Amino acid sequence: MLQNCHESLLPLPPKLRAKKPGSLASGGLDMRILNKTGARNRGLRKLMAGVSTAAVFVAFAVPALASDADTKAEIQALKAQLRRLEQKMEVQAQSQKKTQQQVERVATSTGKTGTGKPGDHVAVGTDDGAPWPSRFYFKAVSIRPDGFFEFGGIYRDRYIGADIATPFQNIPYNNSSASHGGETRFTARRSRFILQTDADFDENTHVKEYLATDFLGAGQTANLNQSDSFNFRFRELYGQVDRKDFGLHVMAGQAYSLIGLNSRGTTADTFITPPVIDDQYMPGFTWSRQPGIRISKDVTKDIQVAVAAENFQTTYINPGAAFNGSVAPCIAGAAAVVPGSTCAGGTIPGIYNVGPVGGSLYNSLNPVTYGDVPDLMGKVAWDPTIMDHNVHLEVGGMLRTFTDRAYWGNHSVWGANIEAGLIVQLIPKLLDFQFSGVSGNGNGRYGAAQINDATFNWTGGAQPVHERQAMVGLTAHVTPRTDVYVFAGGEFASQNYNNTYLPKTPFTAAGVYAYGYGNPAYNNIGCNFEGPTVATCVGNIKDVRQITTGVWHNFYDGPAGKLRVGAQYSYTVKDSFQGVGGAVKGTENMFFTSLRYYPFN
Repeated sequence: MLQNCHESLLPLPPKLRAKKPGSLASGGLDMRILNKTGARNRGLRKLMAGVSTAAVFVAFAVPALASDADTKAEIQALKAQLRRLEQKMEVQAQSQKKTQQQVERVATSTGKTGTGKPGDHVAVGTDDGAPWPSRFYFKAVSIRPDGFFEFGGIYRDRYIGADIATPFQNIPYNNSSASHGGETRFTARRSRFILQTDADFDENTHVKEYLATDFLGAGQTANLNQSDSFNFRFRELYGQVDRKDFGLHVMAGQAYSLIGLNSRGTTADTFITPPVIDDQYMPGFTWSRQPGIRISKDVTKDIQVAVAAENFQTTYINPGAAFNGSVAPCIAGAAAVVPGSTCAGGTIPGIYNVGPVGGSLYNSLNPVTYGDVPDLMGKVAWDPTIMDHNVHLEVGGMLRTFTDRAYWGNHSVWGANIEAGLIVQLIPKLLDFQFSGVSGNGNGRYGAAQINDATFNWTGGAQPVHERQAMVGLTAHVTPRTDVYVFAGGEFASQNYNNTYLPKTPFTAAGVYAYGYGNPAYNNIGCNFEGPTVATCVGNIKDVRQITTGVWHNFYDGPAGKLRVGAQYSYTVKDSFQGVGGAVKGTENMFFTSLRYYPFN
């Protein structure tokens, strides 16, 4: 089955899955809340009637048994008890009235008159078929916990040195000793805690806060030697305001990027991921989690548009070493930013990655790129029902800038990208289809394979790499408890290079230098031979491709939560561009297992 935006591997969102008749989600009014409240009120009325009868009896009988003073005291006590019971009944009545209003609001937002779009919410504190609430309240704020505990296993036939998220770009070529041995690891670090709050400011304004966390951070103190010290980190942390009267949804905070695939509409809470176990997902899948602001607007019942501005960052790669041994000059500081850089010679004055100074709240070992324009995105989504088949279709785009400073001048270039996605319920309740793709200049950091965004040319200007990303898959719901999936995807870069003669300067010797990405003059001779003394291996990545299959099965799904087990196998190929010595290939066979317990589900 397809995974929703919070990655709990549940069935598709309500639009793409059959709704349970009579449930709040399907527009039915579950009257159990009101019945329980009514039962409590009837009990209180009976108690009050009994107390009132006792009061009357005591009022007439006590004078014969006790003094007037004692009688008066007892009557006052009974009257006080009556007043307390009356106050309690009033509180119960107010609670019943509020619950009725909540049920009516749910009926409006999920019934035929509602939009049914992302941002609609269920304010009632009970779920379909649940004997107790799935959320609790603090004043007028609804608080809902979610998440899971996971024990995972990973096997790779070629060593990468990674946890449950695979760095596909680091699959080794044959010259690396790592390519001749595998790795098996266990992990509990993806165990996740989620907290969502909902509140109504008024009948038209709804506010939601969402937090998702795990333990997949790795500060400088984190290691596998004894006490691993891995960080508690947040994945998503954002707030969203929904205005029902305007059909407007405004999100601010860290969430999945708008350039990725939604299951419905364009809001952050409907981002969808493939159902794989690998936490880097798979090549061809476009995603990023980063701070930004997004505005979504309901155009019609089935059409929603959105615009967003999100954090910018660029992943650069230096020019490679040519076969004749010449190395193109680096922009100053580049060698320190790119470990193992082939730009070991002189540098030209300039900068494109800025190492943050101490105390800046960024890790001083990680580059922060130069520039001042956020990544700008837009999307249109259409969610019709065609012949009883639910469909989600989206089209969008992204504009980015790539900026550096070299030879005492700023160099900036724009990169444009288009995005498209499709989800179709091919056979209702049985088979779902999913496709997503992005194409354009400098989108590499948004791909799971992390091919570089850009390099630079002989002038020192940024030179974006053109890349295409695509993923397609099927998910079969073979039983109510079991899902089987098959997905394929890939990321494909294009060559962007030039060979330029430079005269002797204070920064360069006279000669022809090779620049850019995928230059056939780059040296690949050493890519297929293991050992530290062999020739250079540049091996610019041409493509990373994967086919994967897996299964999820619910062993238990009941009042105590959900117990789920999964297994995934994937085969991944990394190809280089042709260079001197030919092209080179790296492969990786991986097997993942996951045992998850969802206590709140």
